[in-house]
Amino acid sequence: MRREVPLIITFVVGVIVLFANMFEGPLQAWSSELTGWLIIVSAFAVGLASVNLFRIHGTALMRMRPGWFNSLALIVALIVFAVIGTMARLGGDEKINNLNQNLYDSIIGPLGAAMFAMLAFYVASAAYRAFRMRSAEATVMLIAAILTMIGKAPIGELIWNKFPVIAEWLIDIPNTAGQRAIMIGAAIGAFATSLRILLGLERGHLGGAE
Repeated sequence: MRREVPLIITFVVGVIVLFANMFEGPLQAWSSELTGWLIIVSAFAVGLASVNLFRIHGTALMRMRPGWFNSLALIVALIVFAVIGTMARLGGDEKINNLNQNLYDSIIGPLGAAMFAMLAFYVASAAYRAFRMRSAEATVMLIAAILTMIGKAPIGELIWNKFPVIAEWLIDIPNTAGQRAIMIGAAIGAFATSLRILLGLERGHLGGAE
């Protein structure tokens, strides 16, 4: 029963939500109710994840494992952001609201910008490896990338006024066609995975239970 009950619940909920988008009737009301429960379950999942983070990093901090300072920073950040955010959501005064906004503007925003700035170097390195002309496909990709970069750069139009036109065509036609192909493939994969979950063939959501 430990395996069968979650599989039955998954199948019933999945079928209700699936057919509620296809047919009118009571299924739509049931689907809306289930969506509300989804928010509740998601909130519990976030809480469980937070508890797990405290357990793992608290243990690393108490045992002074290598990198314990990072664990300390994470725990302090979790506590501060949770307390200030909760107080602001519960109708705190103007100082609390300003502090909550400043925490985002002065900490989360700059950290996110720094992370994406560092990722730019990895993207550039991956692009260099991908654009090496080892095959006809890589050569076409390299030429298209060079034309797009030149066409989008201000100096490109000064070199030749057709570069922006070529870049725009590459983005609107071949790029859009490729994106649609990827989206179709992803949709087919998502459908296949959803079908396997509904039929009980995919049981990863059960925590690896067989």
